[in-house]
Amino acid sequence: MLTALAIMILLAAASAGAIAFGASRFFAARTFLQDRPNGRSAHRAMTPRSGGIAIFAGFAAATALFIAFLTVFSHQDAGAYLIFFLFAFFAFLFGALDDARALGARLKLLTQILIACGFVALAGAVEQIPAPFVGELDLGGAAFALTVLWIVAFMNVFNFMDGINGIAASCALFVLAALAVSAAGSAAVFAPQALFLACALFGFLPLNLSQGRIFMGDSGSQFAGFSIAALAVLTVRNGDSGVSAMFVPIAFLPFIFDVAFTLIHRAARRRNIFAAHNEHLYQLLVRLGGSHEAVTTLYLTLVVVTTTIALVANSFGAGVQYALAAGLVCAFLPAALAIKARARKAGLYSGGAEIARKEPSVEDGAFRTAAE
Repeated sequence: MLTALAIMILLAAASAGAIAFGASRFFAARTFLQDRPNGRSAHRAMTPRSGGIAIFAGFAAATALFIAFLTVFSHQDAGAYLIFFLFAFFAFLFGALDDARALGARLKLLTQILIACGFVALAGAVEQIPAPFVGELDLGGAAFALTVLWIVAFMNVFNFMDGINGIAASCALFVLAALAVSAAGSAAVFAPQALFLACALFGFLPLNLSQGRIFMGDSGSQFAGFSIAALAVLTVRNGDSGVSAMFVPIAFLPFIFDVAFTLIHRAARRRNIFAAHNEHLYQLLVRLGGSHEAVTTLYLTLVVVTTTIALVANSFGAGVQYALAAGLVCAFLPAALAIKARARKAGLYSGGAEIARKEPSVEDGAFRTAAE
């Protein structure tokens, strides 16, 4: 039965990639949910931002096959998988609504909080995290709120970083693949979901990474961001997964650092941190002359390094994990300061008026700094 299950998982993963690729090609040739370029855009033609629909379609098909096999042939309870899929669908749906109607920042944040609260209420919170000197820190009564905060924060980090061709999808693909392999080594139950999402992103990438024919949209970034954050919670809650609570934060440290550095820098300049802007480090690199491909390759390389470090850190205690994370931040900081200095010299911080709404993703109708 285990062999049959493994074969079914691989077939479902392949179907996720194939469906996502086919759907991406379909939507790339349609005028559905077109993104209209504006004065700040790097792209010149109207481009569909319906790639998230293709990604979700591939993931949903693979998950349906997986759940059907579990219930019909293995007679296993699929309730936990259904809970995860249900709230991933909610994240996708609210992102799709934002693509279609440009929801306000407050409504989006409230919706993210509601989705995260519902998921944590049903799936459970992370109750312990690694901590230096004490090994495992019991979060006690703060566990629910901190788990919700993690999910909402990561959804926004991923959304903010979805700003040039392939950067979010390629980095997420690599981390998810590593998470699936690492968790599968300990027979963790949610490894297949990580694999399905990775394959769906792989199917989407060919039409986005080099060609820029279709964008992920908020439907894709909110769905993927929630799914990654939720999978991190689920794998940590599964005590036999062998995956540390620090794995995903360390693996995505280039994304988290970029967002944190940018918001701190804007706050120090007394700029509205909730206003749309194009001051993320990866955006500055593009505005300074870097191509989308070059900047995406840089960030993917960084994520490969940080994910490898996260995998190695799994074998060590909390002190080593936090020390490695701190070391990476110290390594990133000089480069970030150098980029900021070059941007200031080039006058990139003296742009026009800001748009008083949420931090932008590349697909925001009110603002776009670069095509995906």
